[in-house]
Amino acid sequence: MPNDTTRKSTKRTRRGFGPMVAASVGALLLAGCDLGVFDPGTIEGDDLFDPAAIQPLVIGAERNLGRAISGGAAPHGGVFGAQAYLTDEIVHSGQWVGMEEWSAAVVVNDDVAETVTRWSHAQNARKTAEEAADIIRVILENEGGNPGASVPIATSLAWAGFSNRLLGDSFCDAVIEGGPIEPVSAFYERAEQQFGEAITIAQAANNTQLVRAAHAGRAQVRMMLGNWSGAVSDAGQVPTDFVHDVRMSDNTTVENNGLHVAFMIENQASLWGTPFAAFGTDLSGVQDTDGDPRLEYRSRTPAGDVLIGGDGRRETWRVLKYESRNSNHPIARGAEMRLIEAEALLVGGDVNGAMGKINELRSFHGMANVSAASETEAWYVLQRERGIELYAEGRRLSDLRRWASTPGYADFDVVRVEASADQPTTADQVRNVLDNPMGELCLPISRDERNSNPNIGN
Repeated sequence: MPNDTTRKSTKRTRRGFGPMVAASVGALLLAGCDLGVFDPGTIEGDDLFDPAAIQPLVIGAERNLGRAISGGAAPHGGVFGAQAYLTDEIVHSGQWVGMEEWSAAVVVNDDVAETVTRWSHAQNARKTAEEAADIIRVILENEGGNPGASVPIATSLAWAGFSNRLLGDSFCDAVIEGGPIEPVSAFYERAEQQFGEAITIAQAANNTQLVRAAHAGRAQVRMMLGNWSGAVSDAGQVPTDFVHDVRMSDNTTVENNGLHVAFMIENQASLWGTPFAAFGTDLSGVQDTDGDPRLEYRSRTPAGDVLIGGDGRRETWRVLKYESRNSNHPIARGAEMRLIEAEALLVGGDVNGAMGKINELRSFHGMANVSAASETEAWYVLQRERGIELYAEGRRLSDLRRWASTPGYADFDVVRVEASADQPTTADQVRNVLDNPMGELCLPISRDERNSNPNIGN
């Protein structure tokens, strides 16, 4: 039976848990690693502290992160889709208002559904993962378990860290728990702490996959915080073949890989007009490209026809990155760790060392070495390699913001604003990806947050 101290701790913790966690658990009754879903009804707050709730809590945190990343309920590809439009990864070829604004880089409104849902889903992922770790800790304490070596706690903390990283990578400002506006570094710092705790617990539990995932996540956020030595230290703990996925499913729409839908089913997203069209491999055999096997697409339908997008103008060239609705999303990979090491060397002026790390990764893929005759050329190679390797994995937006402070780099052109309907697509404006009229490479805090949060106002 729990002692008085535990009772008080439990009561304090329960009062802090919002309805989002209860809703997540109420929607998930899962067996093993099955992502099948049915709704057993609302779960009362006290039932969250039953040991039977542990597994649904952990998988609910993963499910909410997947929903934020690209789940079908978030219009057109989730936060990863928004990042693709805001950068040079994809061009809008349809009629969605939010996507057209992002692709044109003219304005990003905080009240359109595309912005509002992405903010709410990403914040929901953060909150449910953080609260899942706290709830499981209380359950184990009450049951005489060992929170310091708990795989469910370490897993929840890792999902919390990746959720905070996602928010930092995607939005212009941070707001946490109804607080004031802060720099996005607040999300990264929160993630760094959570990954650190996850490493400690996963090591005690002897769970190598989680230890490596948390090291990879911490390397990602330390890079964004400018802590290159820390990022390299973490990256060195992760082998090149390592992959940590967020699992997606075709069980329900919200669990679908929304980028598969965006790239392969809808006529709203096109590789046409991007630098990646020249980097990748056109399996249609029409486009003369560099033929990088890591990025395959089709500029023609299997019948050889040109597919025109929903805007009635632009060609839809379909990316084959995600093969189905249940394709998983990599959230951390060893391949990126080699590129973090390469960039750290380049930041320090070591061109040869940086190219060596890039070629180490290319050799892993069975590809020929590349070279650079100058530091500027080495930066171009690094940025191209990161872009291809991590295409549509939610890394390009934060990369471009990081590189924007390095004049002369990120020299890639992408089609932006559409010409009038009576003009050919060759009249559409082409701009350097960093020449961004809207001023920032990020999504704004949603209007819903501003209206409901007295600490930030309108």
